[in-house]
Amino acid sequence: MRSRQLSTNPTTSISPLRRIARATAPFVVGALVTLVAFLLLRNTLPDRFATHFGLDGKADGYSSPTTALGQYMLVFAVEAAGIAGAGLSIQPALRTVRVLTVFAWGLAGATTYLFIAVMGSLGGADSAQFPLYHLALAAVVGVAVAAAAWAGSRRQS
Repeated sequence: MRSRQLSTNPTTSISPLRRIARATAPFVVGALVTLVAFLLLRNTLPDRFATHFGLDGKADGYSSPTTALGQYMLVFAVEAAGIAGAGLSIQPALRTVRVLTVFAWGLAGATTYLFIAVMGSLGGADSAQFPLYHLALAAVVGVAVAAAAWAGSRRQS
C-alpha cells in the first residue's frame, strides 16, 4: 500500500538511503554482468590483456586479465559513487529520483557493454583491436537500457 501512495504523488519524498540504493543498483548489476562475462571468457583471454585503445582502435595499454577485471570493478565503483553523491544532493522527490535512476541505468548499461565488448574482441595481445563503432553501440545500448528503465519506472508509478 505504501508504494501505491508514493506513486500517486510524484513529489513525494524518498529517504536518502532509498535514493542511494535506487541510483547505485544499476552499477551493481553492471558489475555482476561484467564479472559473469569475465568468468565465461577467462580461458580465452590472453595473458597480456588490452585495457586501453588509441583512436585508431589499436591497443596501447595492457594489464593482466585479473588486474583488468579489478579496473572494471573500480570504474563501476567510481560511477556508483558519483551517482550516489548526486542522489544525496538532488531533491528527494520521486520524479527527480526516477530521472537520476534512469540515467544511472543508461550509464551502467553502456559501461557494461564496453567492458564486455573489449573482452570479446581481444585476440592475441599484440593484435588486439577495438573498433570505434563499439562506442556508438555502447551509446545505443545505454539509451535502450535507459528507455527500458524509464518504461519500467512508469509502470511502477
